[in-house]
Amino acid sequence: MMRLPLFEFRAPRTLQEASRILDGERTNAMPLAGGTDLLPNMKRRQQVPRTLMSLRHIQPLNDVELTLSGSRLGACLTLSDIAADPRFRNGLTALAQAASLVATPQIRNMATLGGNICTTIKATSGESRSISA
Repeated sequence: MMRLPLFEFRAPRTLQEASRILDGERTNAMPLAGGTDLLPNMKRRQQVPRTLMSLRHIQPLNDVELTLSGSRLGACLTLSDIAADPRFRNGLTALAQAASLVATPQIRNMATLGGNICTTIKATSGESRSISA
């Protein structure tokens, strides 16, 4: 069984606190939301940060704001959150449908909107593709 390397865990409650941690740690820290790509990569030693910083307790990153002038979706919303939220069925149907089709239910429960926007995976044919919802 491959194990995660040792790391320090931080869980800021505000965006300002998260910014201070990242600024102080520089390239030694990585933000963690769902972890569906980061944690397996750490097990394979492809990424070995000294500090993992959870984004889960930063409320603005979990918020949904839908207005007539636009939408604002927090980066820590899980794909399951998006797929199940009835507010996304009026005007954002494609987003809800795409979120419901990614991976397995277990992965959708962990995978975040922000992580999927920031992550590119290799498709079986070798080209890069984004799995962004």
